[in-house]
Amino acid sequence: MHSVGKRIKTTRLVQGLSQVELAKIIDVSQPTVANWENGSHIPRQAVLNRLSGILKISAHWLLSGDQDQNGFTQIPRQYLETPIKHVPILAWPSYEDALNNGVSAGAVQDYLSISTLANSPFALLINNIKFGSEFPVGTAVIFDADFKDMEDDSYYLFAEDQNITLRQYKLSTRKKEKENLPLAKALLSIRRH
Repeated sequence: MHSVGKRIKTTRLVQGLSQVELAKIIDVSQPTVANWENGSHIPRQAVLNRLSGILKISAHWLLSGDQDQNGFTQIPRQYLETPIKHVPILAWPSYEDALNNGVSAGAVQDYLSISTLANSPFALLINNIKFGSEFPVGTAVIFDADFKDMEDDSYYLFAEDQNITLRQYKLSTRKKEKENLPLAKALLSIRRH
């Protein structure tokens, strides 16, 4: 299992809990559990600790997947062989610059060091509250400008109406997406402090 959300969902299902039941036990909303499971958010450490206690699994395994559910280390070879890249955090692109120079050609503000197989990674800082339900202000979203296929429920950067927007792709809007292909795919988000 490659993501925190998938590990939460799998463990929840194995234990026979619905999202509503898990949310009630942990004292969060059902949409919060859904956001964890679809990869929109990662639980904060305190909630992760509550989850591990309630689900009787290792918090470290939930977060990283590098241990089995009982806490025994199983560091996959692929993880150790994945290169660490210094991913540039760029200024939010203007519509014209993104179309003319590519969205990953903006001014570098800082760097994040992450382990990734992405070919053209870059990051943007979310500084607009309109993304708050998915990505709170201050979140760094790492994108890949060199992606192959669009996936349902994944987030992408689009050039729309003279703006660069970040939104979730839905199969139900597939016809519109073919007319307006994305510039980059969101890979993960990191809350910077």
